[in-house]
Amino acid sequence: MPTITSEHLHALLASTDRDAALVVVGGRARVVPRDPSRGDGPEDALVLTTRDAVIAELDTGANDEQIESLAQRLDVALDSLGG
Repeated sequence: MPTITSEHLHALLASTDRDAALVVVGGRARVVPRDPSRGDGPEDALVLTTRDAVIAELDTGANDEQIESLAQRLDVALDSLGG
């Protein structure tokens, strides 16, 4: 079962906080309102991506297939880190 899913990216994109980030804490992915590397949020959070980075990656015309593909790439990257 993947840790990162398209639902995580949809939640990240739906966030009204421009500084929102997709993080992994304790082996579980979640969207947090602010990038923890900026001093907010859980100290042990591994930041996978930010809302702005996903928007830049997907451009404005992203479809579900592109979002799913990005989720799979992020999940593979996390697995390679031992997450």
